[in-house]
Amino acid sequence: MKIAFRTAALAAATLGCVSFAGHAAAQDVVRHGLQRGALGALKVTLPLVQDKYKLKYDLKTFNDSTTVILAMEQKELEMGNLTAQHVIRAMDEGMNLVVVIGWGGGYNVLFGGKDMALAKDDFAALKSLVAARRTAGNKLKIGVPTGSQQHLKLSYLLKNLGIDGGKDVDIVNIPFPNHVRAVDGKEVDMAMTIASFAALAVNATGAKVFHHLYGAGAGRWEIGQAVRRDLVKDKPEFVQRIVASHVDAMRMFVADTAKQIEFEQKESTFPKPVVEMIQKDFLRLTIKVTIDDIKLTAKQMHEVGWAKKDHSADVEKYVDLSFLAKATGMSEQELKGF
Repeated sequence: MKIAFRTAALAAATLGCVSFAGHAAAQDVVRHGLQRGALGALKVTLPLVQDKYKLKYDLKTFNDSTTVILAMEQKELEMGNLTAQHVIRAMDEGMNLVVVIGWGGGYNVLFGGKDMALAKDDFAALKSLVAARRTAGNKLKIGVPTGSQQHLKLSYLLKNLGIDGGKDVDIVNIPFPNHVRAVDGKEVDMAMTIASFAALAVNATGAKVFHHLYGAGAGRWEIGQAVRRDLVKDKPEFVQRIVASHVDAMRMFVADTAKQIEFEQKESTFPKPVVEMIQKDFLRLTIKVTIDDIKLTAKQMHEVGWAKKDHSADVEKYVDLSFLAKATGMSEQELKGF
């Protein structure tokens, strides 16, 4: 499966921005692309630390990581958040970015409706259900946005279970915001979604989580932040200030779930119980960049045919931890963990 990055319409992709005024002209502007509904705590805390580093963050909102990395490639952003999958897509396309700091993982959740008969993590029962439904001519339907990280993880999960995602089940292209309604209305039987909509489904409709794809074999590090490679080469001092400011901002909440909930609530449109479930039950945050998990994603993408080759051996060419090491006082080797 291939996403044509370079032919995407950027004008339609950028949905809005939040700027923070009232700063001295000497401050350097950082155009930072963030996904809608994600990294809310960072959106709250970066403005609190930017003055210390003589920066002014211009936070721009995008619908997905594909459009973020396209904007970076076209030099319309200095920085952007992206998934591990999009790190590999950037490698596949030879794009101009380098991961410099982490964010975390836990975003991939497979859920069904309130009347789902499957027990949590009962993969044997899932396989039996898939086989029975196919035999009956009524294949199990699973909703997921085509080409998303969740689509990749779903494809790999099914493959490892011996389930053919093209023949044994119907994979239905449904955007994340429609997942709650699609499952509750029985348009699909299950949805592979992001943590926020899984939590919303559980709280609003009594939906049941079947599997949280996180940990050994599935990966932990799913989202990080990158800068343009030309900035690393030509403006390293600027990049150092960017990374150091992110470290300060993230240290305000990264190890404190209560603070995560407090800051996320300021940005989120979800009710507090949903935000609490997202942060407590699903997400795990880190400033580190877990190299092994990005390599795992590279192998998964190649195995399911989403990348031209297995890029795992070259992942570290797209990661530069020297700035994060200087900002934290940790070694680059320590920062490759989670």
